[in-house]
Amino acid sequence: MNAAEYAGLDYDPNFRRDLGNGLWLMDDHKWAFYIWHRTKAATGVDKFSLVHADFHWDAVNQFHEQPAEKPKLLAADDAVLLELVTTGVLIGFDSFIAPAFLRGLLSDVHFYCKQDDGDAGLDQCLLDETGGNQVFHADLNALANYAFPNPLIFDLCLDLFNNSDMWEAGDLWPQEEIVAFIQTMRPLISEARVVTVSLSFGYSGSIEDTRNLARLVIPMLEQYRTP
Repeated sequence: MNAAEYAGLDYDPNFRRDLGNGLWLMDDHKWAFYIWHRTKAATGVDKFSLVHADFHWDAVNQFHEQPAEKPKLLAADDAVLLELVTTGVLIGFDSFIAPAFLRGLLSDVHFYCKQDDGDAGLDQCLLDETGGNQVFHADLNALANYAFPNPLIFDLCLDLFNNSDMWEAGDLWPQEEIVAFIQTMRPLISEARVVTVSLSFGYSGSIEDTRNLARLVIPMLEQYRTP
């Protein structure tokens, strides 16, 4: 991405961009689900392990609240899944991991999250139903060296680097801490079959905060994804 493209980033729930080498950028995190679905179809991988690095758990299961909609999810072809993600009702910015388990995309999820209110992670009923597993990580070095059971997806939300819980308010990590995080995650970023990154405008500080985070983080990810 060039300087003008970073400067032009803004709220757009349907923005997603293939940056090459299996690296995808989006604003609304819902698109991660669809990209994982397409990656499974393209690679033939049975199930993935997911690393989810985000301020929030994003573990809402809308299909638990609306069970009559679950058969539609399970039977959906590519076009229907695209419609479900575009509307953002059942698969949304905070509810895209649960349907990935229901569709059989994931075997396990590894959370590195800072959210400290509400229940942590996915509901056990979902994990029991799908045979899934979740692991909570606090030690980055241990996460970077974890023995994942299946091919990896690395999923990052830029709001991880914002300590503020106020809308469009930035209390960003010091730049050196952000760089250190990405450097520590380099083995996973390089190894992953696909890397999905959400800008999450509003949650990741002011508009300019989010653009600055993208300017800092995306070039590092592009470097680590270069064969």
